[in-house]
Amino acid sequence: MRISFSDGLKKCCVLSAALLLSACALVRYPPVAAISRVDTEKGYRLQHALERQEGDDTFIVLMLSGGGTRAAALGYGVLEELSRQKVYIGGKEIKLSESIDLTYGVSGGSVLAAYFSLHGQNTIPAFERRFLKQNFQRQFAKQVFSAANLPRLTSPEFGRGDLLQEQFEATLFRNATFGDLEKRRKGPFAVITATDMSLGNRLDFTQEYFDAMCLNLSDLPLARAVAASSAVPLVFSPITLNNNGGNCGYTLPPRLEKAVERDSGKLQRHTRKEFKENLKQYEDSKARPYIHLIDGGLTDNLGLRSLLDVTEIYPKNVLYRQFIEGKVNKIIVINVNAQNQMSTAIDKTAAVPGFYDVLNAIINIPIDQYSQESLRRFRAFTDQWNEAVATGSGGRKVSMYFVSLNLRDLPESQLRKNVLNISTSFYLPPNDINDLKTAARVLMAQSPEYKRLLDDLSAEPVQTPAAVHKPVWFVGDGPQLPVKEPQNYDAALFGGS
Repeated sequence: MRISFSDGLKKCCVLSAALLLSACALVRYPPVAAISRVDTEKGYRLQHALERQEGDDTFIVLMLSGGGTRAAALGYGVLEELSRQKVYIGGKEIKLSESIDLTYGVSGGSVLAAYFSLHGQNTIPAFERRFLKQNFQRQFAKQVFSAANLPRLTSPEFGRGDLLQEQFEATLFRNATFGDLEKRRKGPFAVITATDMSLGNRLDFTQEYFDAMCLNLSDLPLARAVAASSAVPLVFSPITLNNNGGNCGYTLPPRLEKAVERDSGKLQRHTRKEFKENLKQYEDSKARPYIHLIDGGLTDNLGLRSLLDVTEIYPKNVLYRQFIEGKVNKIIVINVNAQNQMSTAIDKTAAVPGFYDVLNAIINIPIDQYSQESLRRFRAFTDQWNEAVATGSGGRKVSMYFVSLNLRDLPESQLRKNVLNISTSFYLPPNDINDLKTAARVLMAQSPEYKRLLDDLSAEPVQTPAAVHKPVWFVGDGPQLPVKEPQNYDAALFGGS
């Protein structure tokens, strides 16, 4: 029997396609290592970070909101200012950035939070060079449309979120894991936040959460957590984790169990029981063998909910006692809020708003309102804490400072118009990066709470170097440039929002 060259070529193509498809079906990320029992002395635990402070009298938390590169650039500008500011803490002069104990990162803010935790003071200027000045979005888009990756993207267990992880690894994190953060980090303890797609609840990448899933967080690549926190729905696919819950004898930590069971009959007890029930959802791995994670900004765009949850679970006297038993007399929370406020023309016409306008409203309105509620609640909590300190009798006083740095609090100016109209993406041109860094300096200089903190630390406000100073044109005082329209980079993948 004779086989023509064309017939042979067809058979080879069919065989190659079959092999390719079968291989694609096997493409997946390796599961996180399971644990057979919970060991509260091991792992990347927030409780360990709280217990193992350096011994100074301040506890500083830096919270970095979501907002893509806009959030990362604003947070970087704040970190630059904190690194310039010299203060006396623990009897020695140090940079204020060196005294940060804890950082929370959500979505775009998680990129900076994770890098800062890993590299510490070397974050400046390395992060600007390796991320802010790179077109990360275009680099990612090339990977999505690469012929080499198209077969992998046909796998049902591999998506654009997994490619996002690989791009973060190539650009920033290499093969770093949470085990590296636990043992070798040079900066503060970082809490990265994502959203459980099925439950609609916040999930923090700490061993306390992963105990319920009977997983070893130290085995998880740092880039995968950042990708999960940044996985904007429809743009990136969810990040999938395996679940081994119910196979390690997990029980609630004694302190949390005690908090849940106390105050019988009070309404707050119901809130604590809800938190307990949420954790129990992860214990049944037969019902939920996999957990799918999306953008952390959907449940906590400012990072404040993590702290607010603690205030609802533990009574205030328990929290206060935890601090006065140590050396801390100042708790400082610096919240960097990169919420924008895009100019819109929809209210200037009777025309029905288009699809993208409606989609943006559906996504942004709940996030913005939830964020505003979190801000109001945390301001109230700070006031209540400090009032209790002022009226309390005896014992050491622990003061709380809440430094809120919000783009919307900028004074009316061309700078304000510019930065509030910067869209959410993973690339910004140099002028936008510089504007956001300038905005950070302006917000810190005008913050009365930051000034109160520096006064109490007997520190002089840092003078912005002339080399990096930019004039801020207020309305009517200088050249009024038109507000920039949102840049539409890589529209085929990211759309125009």
